[in-house]
Amino acid sequence: TTHGAKEVVYGFILVNSAPATVLFDPRASHSFISSQYVEDHKITMLPIRKPVMINSLGGEVKADHICPKVSLDIKGVNFMANLIVLESMEIDVILGQGWLSACKGVIKYAQRLVLLTTPSGERIEYEGIQPVPEDNVDKKRKEVSPELESGSNQHSSSITSSHPAPIP
Repeated sequence: TTHGAKEVVYGFILVNSAPATVLFDPRASHSFISSQYVEDHKITMLPIRKPVMINSLGGEVKADHICPKVSLDIKGVNFMANLIVLESMEIDVILGQGWLSACKGVIKYAQRLVLLTTPSGERIEYEGIQPVPEDNVDKKRKEVSPELESGSNQHSSSITSSHPAPIP
């Protein structure tokens, strides 16, 4: 089910130049990347000095690695993010409240739009897509990949941290 689907925007972006599913979720305490995506795309991963405990539907999970300075290409604009690595995520990247705040992000749920301020100070508008059933995500990713410059999966829980970490 798409619990809380009205409060998030789904879509596709480029992460370190590779297509990725993304969820803009202001309820998420941090920003995350799936361990499978990190492994598949050989993204640099570093240990976190003080592991973060993450609460999700599956219970409490310890996150002890981060991918620093990951490049996010959103509508042809390069953004950076420090992403906490999580196991068993069904979506590649979740951009949470810290990252959205840093980019002055505003989500217009009814239109599936995310308004962001670029590093150079311009305002851009990212249009999300309708979420697709899990078994269609890989097929959909292949279909959408060539069109990412103009730029899903589902995430059914709010992810919060019981130990705040200084990660945007």
